[in-house]
Amino acid sequence: MSRELDFGFRLCQTLDRGTAAIDRETSDRLFDIRQQALSRHRTSAGLSLAGFGGITTDSFGGYARGLLAAMALTVGAVGAYYWNTFDQAVEHAEIDSALLADEVPFNAYIDQGFMAWLEQLKDSANSDESSQQ
Repeated sequence: MSRELDFGFRLCQTLDRGTAAIDRETSDRLFDIRQQALSRHRTSAGLSLAGFGGITTDSFGGYARGLLAAMALTVGAVGAYYWNTFDQAVEHAEIDSALLADEVPFNAYIDQGFMAWLEQLKDSANSDESSQQ
């Protein structure tokens, strides 16, 4: 770090010696131009692209980037929820159609092992699909 400080100090001394050789009129013009540049920099509230003009953050609404990210996250979460709901609806429709197609006695619906039977039915349907591929 001391090498950087030493370099900065020597650079400052060289620039000071160079400005001592500039006449008073040129020095005043450079000072005025510097003040104008600083005032423009203070008034611009946004990003400045060299050669393309300034883009103010006001034109983007200030928090537009965060708002866009939040909206994208919300759309993604809602989309994933509906996709999952759609998959569950398809699965339930398959079970319902299998139940309606078979002649299942009414007591099967009240039976405690009915959920196990549904799982077995689902597993056998999944194994049939995988064997067909």
